Amino acid sequence: MKKSILKRKLHKTGALLSALSIFMSAPAGSLLNSASTAYAESMAVISGSNVNVRSAAGTDSSIVTSLGNNTQVMVMNQTTGNDGNIWYQISFSGGSGYVRSDFVKYQTTYTTDGNFENYLTQQGFPESYKPGLRQLHAQYPNWVFTAEQTGLDWSYVIQSELQGTNSLIEKTVRSSWKSTDPGKFDWTTSTWPGFDGATWVAASQGILEYYMDPRNFLDENYIFQFTAHKYDPSKQTLEGLKSMVQGTFLEGTVTVDSSSALYQAALQQMYANSGQSGDANSAGVTVASDISALVNAGMSNDEVVIAYEGPMAGGDASHYVSAVIPSAGSDGSPVASSNSASIVDASGAGSDISAAITDGSGAAYNSAYQAIASGSGAMTVTYSDIIMEAAQLSQVNPYVLASMIIQEQGTKGTSGSISGATGYYNFFNVGAYAAGGMTAVERGLWYASQSGSYNRPWNSIERAIIGGALFYAQNYVDAGQNTLYLKKFNVQGANMFKHQYMTNTQGAAEEGKKLGKAYNQTMRNDAIEFFIPVYTNMPETACPMPTKDGNPNNKLGALSVDGFALTPGFNMDTESYTLIVDPSVSYVNVSAAAIHSGATISGAGQVALTQASNIIPVTVTAENGDQRTYTITINKAGGGMYSSDQSAIANTDNSANSVSVQIESSDASVFVPSDAIASNVVEVGVGPL
Repeated sequence: MKKSILKRKLHKTGALLSALSIFMSAPAGSLLNSASTAYAESMAVISGSNVNVRSAAGTDSSIVTSLGNNTQVMVMNQTTGNDGNIWYQISFSGGSGYVRSDFVKYQTTYTTDGNFENYLTQQGFPESYKPGLRQLHAQYPNWVFTAEQTGLDWSYVIQSELQGTNSLIEKTVRSSWKSTDPGKFDWTTSTWPGFDGATWVAASQGILEYYMDPRNFLDENYIFQFTAHKYDPSKQTLEGLKSMVQGTFLEGTVTVDSSSALYQAALQQMYANSGQSGDANSAGVTVASDISALVNAGMSNDEVVIAYEGPMAGGDASHYVSAVIPSAGSDGSPVASSNSASIVDASGAGSDISAAITDGSGAAYNSAYQAIASGSGAMTVTYSDIIMEAAQLSQVNPYVLASMIIQEQGTKGTSGSISGATGYYNFFNVGAYAAGGMTAVERGLWYASQSGSYNRPWNSIERAIIGGALFYAQNYVDAGQNTLYLKKFNVQGANMFKHQYMTNTQGAAEEGKKLGKAYNQTMRNDAIEFFIPVYTNMPETACPMPTKDGNPNNKLGALSVDGFALTPGFNMDTESYTLIVDPSVSYVNVSAAAIHSGATISGAGQVALTQASNIIPVTVTAENGDQRTYTITINKAGGGMYSSDQSAIANTDNSANSVSVQIESSDASVFVPSDAIASNVVEVGVGPL
C-alpha cells in the first residue's frame, strides 16, 4: 500500500470540550403506539430485520416464527402484554401471532406525486422498488433516491458472493441462515466449520439474498446503508454524533497527552473562552502565519502552539499563536501573574485566561488547565471529539465512522482489539482475520503494532481511530465503495465481489441502522441523497428472510436390506439403489439410520414385494423439516438373490432318496448327517467353508 503522511492541523472546534448535549430521535414505531387507539384490520409492515412473532402477548410466550424487515402484516387487534408493553395481534402470509408494537410500522398515506413518479421512472427503478420509495417520499419529501444501475444479473451476483468465504454469518443464528453447500457444512458431524475464527460460518443463499436485496431495506432506518460517506461539517456535527453514540462505549471519555492534537485544541479552547479582553502585545504571546515563523521568532520551551483556521471574527487567514502556560500554585490552582497568557485573533483582539480558570464561568476548562499546569501532561476528551478529528482528516462522515466502530467492537466495546492490554488498538479491525497461526484479534493487533502507513503504530486510541479512518478513506471510499452497502457488497468497479471490507452478511444493514440514529427529525428534513443498487432479472418481489430452524442434516448414515447387498454400495450422498431377488422372495427387511439423532425416518422395516418391480422410498426428515428420500428398486428375476435368512434351500422331487441343495453363498458348505435322515425328513446344515 502507498504510504501516506498524516498532517495534523488543528481546526477551530469550539465544541471540543463542550458540555454533553443529547438529542434523542424517536425510536422506530414510537409515533404509532397510541394505547387509546385500536388498529384492527390495518395494513402495516414489520420494522426490524429479525422480529419474533409470539404465540401470546409477552416475551415469555413461545416464538411462532420470525419476520424480516418490511414484511407486510395485517394488524387485527392490540393489547397490553404481561410485560406492560403494547402488543399487536397480526396475521401474515403463513400464519398469525403477536408482535410488540414498536416493531410494527403503519404505512404513511401517499398522495400521488406526478413529478416523483416521473423521476422514479427516469431513474430506472423497477416497479417492485417503488412502494418502499413512495413511503419514504411521503415521510421525507426532500430525500433524493438515485438508482445505481449495476447492469449485473441478480443470480450471477448472488452466486459470485457465495464463492469462498465472502459471506459469513454468526454461528449462533438459526440454521436456515447457515450454508449446507459442499465444504461449508460437515454432514458427518452435523456441524458448521468456522471461517475467520470458530464463531463465523458460511451464510446460506437465502439469507444472502435477503440482505443483498435493497427492497427489504427501503425504510427510514435501514436506508442509511445507501448514503454516501463524504464529510459535510455543515450537517455532521459533534452534537449529532454524541446523540448517535449514546448508550454505547463511545459515549465515554479518553485520556490524551500533550502529543495529542486534541490536547492542543483543548488549550485553544481554554484560552478562547476566557471571557476577558487583551491585546496583541500581551506578554508571552506571539502571532505568526506558520509554525516555522514562531520558531524563528524564538519560541521558548514553556510555550505551546495553538493553530487557528478561519473564518474568524478577525479575518479568514489561517494563523498560529504561541502562548506561555502560567505556573501553578502549591494547591494546584493557577496563579495569575504578569505572564498570564493571552490568545489573539488576526484582528489583534485577545483575551486573558485568568478569569477562565479562577471563576465559575471557566469550570468547563478548569480540570484541563489543572492537569496541564500541574505538569501531569494528560487531559480527558470524549470519543466523539476523536471521531470528529478523524472525520476532518479522512474526509469521511463521522457518523459512518462511529457506526463502523460499533459494528466491529459492539456497543460495550469489550473486544481485545481495543482493550489496550497489548499497548495497541484496532477500532476498525483493519487486517483482523485469522491467518499464520494468529486469531483475528491477534493479527489485527499485530497490524496495529507495525510502523508505516495510516498513522501506525496505533499505540493510542486517538492514533488508532484516525489511522483506521484514513485506511478506510483511501482504500474503500476513494475506490468507489462509498456507501455501507458497497463496502460490504462490492458490485461496482474493476474488482467486483472482492476487496470487501467485511464478511459479515448482516454488516451493511446493521451499520446503516446505527448510522440512521445520528439523524434527528430536523436533520432528516434535509435533502439527503441515497444511492440504491438495481440489478437485472430480480425476483418480482423482495427476497424473504429464511425462518426455519433446527439441524438441517437429512442424510442417512446407513442403509441396507437384511441379507442382501445393494448396488451400488451405500454412500450417504447416493440416493438411488437397486436389488435383484429371486421370484420366491416375498418380503425384505429395510434397515436405515440417520446421521443426526434429531432426524426421523419413514419407509424402513418389513416391506412386502408384491410386484415384479418394487420401489421402496426411505425418507429422512431433518429437525428443520427438510426432507431427503433414498429409493431402493427391487426387481424379481430368475437368478436373483435369495433371502439370507434361508442360507440353504432344500428341494425334493418326491423320490425316496433324491435331495438337491442350492447354496446362496459361495462361502458356505453343505452337509447332511446320515443319522439325520429319517421318516422322509432331511435336516440340512450350512456352515463356513
